[in-house]
Amino acid sequence: MKKIILLLGVIIFLFACSEENLLKPFGPKDNTAPGAMTNVSYTAIPGGAKFSYTLPLDEDLSYVKAEYMVDGVKKSVVSSQYKAELKVEGLPDKKEYQVDLYCVDKSNNQSQPVHLTIIPEESPVKVMRESLKVKVDFGGFKIDYQNPSQSELSIYFLRQDTVAKKMVFYQARVFSQVQGTYQVVGLPNETNKFQVFVRDRFGNTSSTLEFEDKPWREEYLDKSKFKYVGKPNVVDDDDWYSWMGRPQNLWDDVVGEWNFAQTGPDGKYPHYFCIDLGDTVPIGRILFQQRLGNGNVFNYDCIRHFEVYGTAKLPTVNYASPLEGWTKLNDKTFEVIRPSGRKPGEPATTEDIQAATKGIMFTIDTPFPRPEIRYIRFKFIDSFTQSNMALLGELSFWAQWK
Repeated sequence: MKKIILLLGVIIFLFACSEENLLKPFGPKDNTAPGAMTNVSYTAIPGGAKFSYTLPLDEDLSYVKAEYMVDGVKKSVVSSQYKAELKVEGLPDKKEYQVDLYCVDKSNNQSQPVHLTIIPEESPVKVMRESLKVKVDFGGFKIDYQNPSQSELSIYFLRQDTVAKKMVFYQARVFSQVQGTYQVVGLPNETNKFQVFVRDRFGNTSSTLEFEDKPWREEYLDKSKFKYVGKPNVVDDDDWYSWMGRPQNLWDDVVGEWNFAQTGPDGKYPHYFCIDLGDTVPIGRILFQQRLGNGNVFNYDCIRHFEVYGTAKLPTVNYASPLEGWTKLNDKTFEVIRPSGRKPGEPATTEDIQAATKGIMFTIDTPFPRPEIRYIRFKFIDSFTQSNMALLGELSFWAQWK
């Protein structure tokens, strides 16, 4: 019994010692500050600066820290001891900023500061804001932007609440491309007041662009009227009920990883898909949504290139010429473009995921008057990885009148 008690006492003692050690800073505790960095210089970047330097030879050096003030708020950023550079970002103005650089050791001792006065290049927020150009469009507006630094920036769009007569948030999107167009849709054919501004991930916001305009008439098609049209009414050898998929998933307003339509493994491109819209209307816009999931978007069997055809009445089936009697609605072949520009299989960025979730909007590019159609038919040309299967998550349509 005494041996057991003695053994328990030893275990408790060892455990207490190990717990105490875990609470100590890594390495020996001391009060000696590390040496300061030398050969310090900086290069101005959009909204910040990149510092380079020579680190001291202290064996217990842990990291480098920069401290600075932005609008009266003290901020800091750190960099590893294994790097000879540090980057400060998120500075809102092109003016002088005081930056203090420190070396910090494993006992949290700080070196004497190295003081630098820097002037960053113009902030990405201001550059994008000054580039914004708004053009009226069907059901909304097209906002062209420039983003030369390829920073991750958000464009916010607000509209006036016609009852409360105050500006309210409508939607926002994240962009990191050099240039592009933000398409705002779903607005009524009414004159109203609107606002646009830019925000970065540091909380900096631009001045507000205000304007008053009237979007062109556009109507969202009622999906409850949609029906799948397969053979023998059209030439279609595809099995769109493969795996867990079924055609009706493409108009149930459920967009997710496990709600989709997909062809079987024995098919081959081009794949065809036909929908009875239930009304005869001039189609102007198509929202194309992929199967979600970080590994699925812009990857594997997701469709990359496609064409769209329409007709008011179903033509006689001709197996030798599957598109006979159908009118091609788009002039150029549509392409699902990955916003980040990354290759299939590479990790999805925030912009990729956001674009896939909201869907890719395609505008019919043939001139007015556009044909009034009831049946719309897709010709899917290929996928992102050149597989034989076609896969998509949801389709939405808008009719337009000008």
